[in-house]
Amino acid sequence: MNNFDGQILFALIASLILAWVASWLVARRYAGKVLELMQMGTAPNDEAATDVFEAQPLPATQSVAATNAHLARQNRAARRRLRLALTLSSLMLAAIIAAVAQSAYVVDGFSWRRLLTLSVVYAWPVVPTIGLLERWPRGKILFISLQYVALSSVVVMLNSDENQHFLPVLLWLFSEQLPLLLIVFFMTGSRLRSTGPYLILVFFVLTVSSLLGLSALEHTLGDNADSWIVDLARLTNAYVVFGLFSIAPWLVAFFPVRFVARRLAEAYQRKAFSEPLYLAAGLWLITLLIQALIISHSIGWQAYNLLWAGLLFPLFILLMRPALTPRHLPPALLLLRVFRGDNRIETLFDQVIENWRYSGNTLLIAGKDLALRNLEPDELFGFLSGRLQDRFITGNDRLQQVLHDLDLSNDPDGRFRVNEFFCFDSTWKLVLETLVDRADRVLMDLRGYTTDRQGCSHELSVLADKPHLKKLVILFDKQTDKTSAEWLLADSRLKISWIDSEKRPKHTAETLLKALLSDA
Repeated sequence: MNNFDGQILFALIASLILAWVASWLVARRYAGKVLELMQMGTAPNDEAATDVFEAQPLPATQSVAATNAHLARQNRAARRRLRLALTLSSLMLAAIIAAVAQSAYVVDGFSWRRLLTLSVVYAWPVVPTIGLLERWPRGKILFISLQYVALSSVVVMLNSDENQHFLPVLLWLFSEQLPLLLIVFFMTGSRLRSTGPYLILVFFVLTVSSLLGLSALEHTLGDNADSWIVDLARLTNAYVVFGLFSIAPWLVAFFPVRFVARRLAEAYQRKAFSEPLYLAAGLWLITLLIQALIISHSIGWQAYNLLWAGLLFPLFILLMRPALTPRHLPPALLLLRVFRGDNRIETLFDQVIENWRYSGNTLLIAGKDLALRNLEPDELFGFLSGRLQDRFITGNDRLQQVLHDLDLSNDPDGRFRVNEFFCFDSTWKLVLETLVDRADRVLMDLRGYTTDRQGCSHELSVLADKPHLKKLVILFDKQTDKTSAEWLLADSRLKISWIDSEKRPKHTAETLLKALLSDA
């Protein structure tokens, strides 16, 4: 039993390390490839990109109420409902772990007080769950998680029949939470969360296949010392044999891994799950596995039945879906920005767009600056299969197809997705014109804008001629050539809100979101 536990723990650690390294490489290559394709002067096969395109309205989402009069109120309520759903699901799984742990370790009978205490202790993954939903920095997730551990230690001490000391209890709880904290810290950073959580699943399967290969090697050598394996070792060396049984199983596992990856991408396209739900389910599945490893030392194989509890998470979200589903007609927001090399646009995306998604869809032209913020499972596995270029819009026909396939309904968590449009240098103006015609409002990040930014100047000129937009919200700073921007918008009848970014980032984000959600 201990050998099996050690192998599972090794597979988890090895897959974490391999996925972390692979995530950095994939993320770096993906962002570079997006930029490389964007900068192509003409679309592949020289397809015409300047034909006249007749705008068609975006497909409407079915709705019970077709009013946005209380969009800000709806946004706040939707955020509360999703956080409550994730908290309740976490408490449910924590209570199951607590019940199993109590039956494994306690011999003096069942106690509701003990069950509630242990449920509080085991519910700590709710912190990274909410943190990942809200896109907290890793440092904030770690800090609040440690605070939760400290609070749990106090709860344990107050409800213990024995004389407990704070430090031993704190170290005990921290040691149980350390593996998941490491996974959260290394795999869910702002740049790696779009690749790491999916690749760790791939590498876990591959690592398990290597362990099975080594087990087969041990079994073969144990049965027959004169086997062909010994002959191979004499012909080469032991390292070759070891490597053969470690890596060769990957060739066999490749096909089921590819199958799982494709089904995962297809499920995401069908909106069977969303990124926050996938991350939350993954965190809890790892938590259940770690607790099963620990409890198995007391009750044996039965502890791994705990993994079945992971099926309750998607079931609970399914039951909560009617309460999470929005009941308003979602507006469409177009995000435009000055493409630059700093991280300010990523912060803007995390603090504003992620919260906007509770109320409406987001449209944007893809770029290197936000490539990793919006990398979805189907895009990731498409890129790994060498099909990234297939997503780029080569002309009118391709644009029509993309718009026809656009799904503007909400995810199971009640939020709406960010819809990226991949453009070549020769097609982005065509796509811009089309997206502006379909947007209800526009958020434009003009920080650092000067007249040298001809792309932004063109965007301002296009916006000035679109009176159908309900609102244009512009973010600027002291480097922004505001006079030139105002001149380009001088003849516009748009309702324009200028937001100065020199205030605190949190205050600026709240002001931007309030302006976008308001029709006033």
